[in-house]
Amino acid sequence: MPSRPLAELQAQVGDTHRTATDLAIERGKVAEFARAIHDPADIYLDETAAKEAGYETIPAPPTFTRTAEFPRYVPDDEGFDLGFDPARVIHGEQAYEYERPLYVGDTLTGDTTLTDVYQRDGEGGGTMTFAVLETAFTDESGELVLTATGTSIETGQAISEGDE
Repeated sequence: MPSRPLAELQAQVGDTHRTATDLAIERGKVAEFARAIHDPADIYLDETAAKEAGYETIPAPPTFTRTAEFPRYVPDDEGFDLGFDPARVIHGEQAYEYERPLYVGDTLTGDTTLTDVYQRDGEGGGTMTFAVLETAFTDESGELVLTATGTSIETGQAISEGDE
Protein backbone atom coordinates (compact mmCIF):
# COMPACT_ATOMS: atom_id res chain seq x y z
CA MET A 1 0.00 0.00 0.00
CA PRO A 2 1.25 3.50 -0.74
CA SER A 3 2.15 5.72 2.18
CA ARG A 4 -0.86 7.88 1.25
CA PRO A 5 -4.49 6.71 1.41
CA LEU A 6 -6.18 6.01 -1.93
CA ALA A 7 -8.65 8.88 -1.37
CA GLU A 8 -5.72 11.30 -0.99
CA LEU A 9 -4.19 10.03 -4.23
CA GLN A 10 -7.53 10.25 -6.02
CA ALA A 11 -7.86 13.87 -4.85
CA GLN A 12 -4.78 14.63 -7.02
CA VAL A 13 -6.46 13.36 -10.21
CA GLY A 14 -6.56 16.27 -12.64
CA ASP A 15 -3.52 18.00 -11.10
CA THR A 16 -0.81 19.00 -13.56
CA HIS A 17 2.89 19.59 -12.87
CA ARG A 18 5.73 20.65 -15.14
CA THR A 19 7.91 17.54 -15.31
CA ALA A 20 10.35 18.33 -18.12
CA THR A 21 12.03 21.52 -19.24
CA ASP A 22 14.52 22.31 -21.99
CA LEU A 23 14.42 18.82 -23.50
CA ALA A 24 16.62 19.62 -26.48
CA ILE A 25 16.42 17.17 -29.36
CA GLU A 26 20.12 17.08 -30.24
CA ARG A 27 21.61 15.25 -33.22
CA GLY A 28 24.21 13.39 -31.14
CA LYS A 29 21.66 12.32 -28.54
CA VAL A 30 19.30 11.09 -31.26
CA ALA A 31 22.12 8.99 -32.76
CA GLU A 32 23.07 7.62 -29.31
CA PHE A 33 19.44 6.77 -28.54
CA ALA A 34 18.97 5.02 -31.89
CA ARG A 35 22.09 2.91 -31.22
CA ALA A 36 20.90 2.16 -27.66
CA ILE A 37 17.59 0.78 -28.93
CA HIS A 38 19.37 -1.06 -31.77
CA ASP A 39 17.53 0.84 -34.51
CA PRO A 40 19.85 0.90 -37.54
CA ALA A 41 17.70 3.29 -39.62
CA ASP A 42 19.80 5.91 -41.41
CA ILE A 43 17.10 8.55 -40.85
CA TYR A 44 18.37 8.98 -37.26
CA LEU A 45 21.95 9.63 -38.41
CA ASP A 46 21.86 11.25 -41.82
CA GLU A 47 19.83 14.33 -42.82
CA THR A 48 19.80 13.34 -46.49
CA ALA A 49 18.39 9.92 -45.64
CA ALA A 50 15.79 11.57 -43.40
CA LYS A 51 14.69 13.99 -46.15
CA GLU A 52 14.57 11.17 -48.72
CA ALA A 53 12.23 9.36 -46.32
CA GLY A 54 9.93 12.38 -46.20
CA TYR A 55 11.05 14.08 -42.98
CA GLU A 56 11.93 17.78 -42.66
CA THR A 57 15.22 16.86 -41.01
CA ILE A 58 16.54 14.11 -38.70
CA PRO A 59 13.66 12.77 -36.58
CA ALA A 60 14.00 11.34 -33.07
CA PRO A 61 13.07 7.69 -32.50
CA PRO A 62 9.47 7.28 -31.28
CA THR A 63 10.30 6.66 -27.60
CA PHE A 64 12.96 9.38 -27.35
CA THR A 65 10.95 11.41 -24.83
CA ARG A 66 11.72 8.75 -22.20
CA THR A 67 14.95 10.75 -21.82
CA ALA A 68 12.82 13.57 -20.35
CA GLU A 69 13.16 11.70 -17.06
CA PHE A 70 16.93 12.32 -16.98
CA PRO A 71 17.75 14.66 -14.07
CA ARG A 72 18.98 17.48 -16.33
CA TYR A 73 15.44 17.95 -17.72
CA VAL A 74 13.47 17.51 -14.48
CA PRO A 75 12.60 20.76 -12.67
CA ASP A 76 13.39 21.07 -8.96
CA ASP A 77 9.70 20.57 -8.19
CA GLU A 78 9.64 17.23 -9.95
CA GLY A 79 5.93 16.67 -9.93
CA PHE A 80 3.79 14.20 -8.11
CA ASP A 81 4.55 12.66 -4.74
CA LEU A 82 2.35 9.59 -4.81
CA GLY A 83 4.05 8.01 -1.81
CA PHE A 84 4.93 4.89 -3.81
CA ASP A 85 7.79 2.75 -2.47
CA PRO A 86 10.31 2.72 -5.36
CA ALA A 87 11.30 -0.86 -4.48
CA ARG A 88 7.75 -2.04 -5.29
CA VAL A 89 7.01 0.09 -8.35
CA ILE A 90 6.77 -1.50 -11.76
CA HIS A 91 6.21 0.18 -15.10
CA GLY A 92 2.84 -0.59 -16.61
CA GLU A 93 1.41 0.41 -19.93
CA GLN A 94 3.03 3.14 -22.08
CA ALA A 95 1.50 4.81 -25.13
CA TYR A 96 2.45 7.72 -27.40
CA GLU A 97 0.18 9.84 -29.55
CA TYR A 98 2.11 12.05 -31.98
CA GLU A 99 0.86 15.27 -33.54
CA ARG A 100 4.05 15.37 -35.64
CA PRO A 101 7.54 13.80 -35.53
CA LEU A 102 10.13 15.13 -33.08
CA TYR A 103 12.99 16.76 -34.97
CA VAL A 104 16.58 17.60 -34.20
CA GLY A 105 16.46 21.26 -33.17
CA ASP A 106 13.19 20.99 -31.23
CA THR A 107 13.20 21.91 -27.56
CA LEU A 108 10.32 20.44 -25.60
CA THR A 109 8.55 21.11 -22.34
CA GLY A 110 6.52 18.41 -20.60
CA ASP A 111 3.49 18.97 -18.38
CA THR A 112 2.15 15.87 -16.66
CA THR A 113 -1.40 15.33 -15.46
CA LEU A 114 -2.45 12.55 -13.11
CA THR A 115 -5.48 11.20 -14.98
CA ASP A 116 -6.48 8.21 -12.82
CA VAL A 117 -5.63 6.32 -9.64
CA TYR A 118 -7.20 3.02 -8.68
CA GLN A 119 -6.47 -0.26 -6.93
CA ARG A 120 -6.88 -3.91 -7.86
CA ASP A 121 -6.22 -7.09 -5.99
CA GLY A 122 -3.19 -8.98 -7.26
CA GLU A 123 -2.27 -12.60 -6.70
CA GLY A 124 1.41 -12.48 -5.83
CA GLY A 125 1.90 -8.83 -5.04
CA GLY A 126 -1.17 -8.10 -2.90
CA THR A 127 -3.26 -5.01 -3.56
CA MET A 128 -1.83 -3.03 -6.45
CA THR A 129 -2.20 0.74 -6.82
CA PHE A 130 -2.22 2.11 -10.37
CA ALA A 131 -1.40 5.72 -11.26
CA VAL A 132 -2.04 6.83 -14.85
CA LEU A 133 0.01 9.85 -15.90
CA GLU A 134 -0.35 11.77 -19.15
CA THR A 135 2.45 14.08 -20.30
CA ALA A 136 1.81 16.71 -22.96
CA PHE A 137 5.04 17.70 -24.71
CA THR A 138 5.00 21.10 -26.41
CA ASP A 139 7.60 22.79 -28.60
CA GLU A 140 9.08 26.29 -28.30
CA SER A 141 5.97 27.83 -29.88
CA GLY A 142 3.70 26.07 -27.38
CA GLU A 143 2.28 23.64 -29.93
CA LEU A 144 1.47 20.14 -28.75
CA VAL A 145 3.92 17.68 -30.31
CA LEU A 146 2.98 14.48 -28.53
CA THR A 147 1.15 13.03 -25.59
CA ALA A 148 2.77 10.23 -23.64
CA THR A 149 0.62 8.15 -21.31
CA GLY A 150 2.15 5.80 -18.77
CA THR A 151 1.01 3.74 -15.82
CA SER A 152 3.03 3.27 -12.64
CA ILE A 153 2.01 0.31 -10.50
CA GLU A 154 2.93 -0.13 -6.87
CA THR A 155 2.53 -3.66 -5.64
CA GLY A 156 1.22 -4.20 -2.11
CA GLN A 157 4.21 -6.35 -1.24
CA ALA A 158 7.38 -7.58 -2.84
CA ILE A 159 6.68 -9.96 -5.71
CA SER A 160 8.21 -13.38 -5.05
CA GLU A 161 10.08 -15.37 -7.67
CA GLY A 162 7.57 -17.44 -9.61
CA ASP A 163 4.72 -14.94 -9.13
CA GLU A 164 3.04 -13.74 -12.27
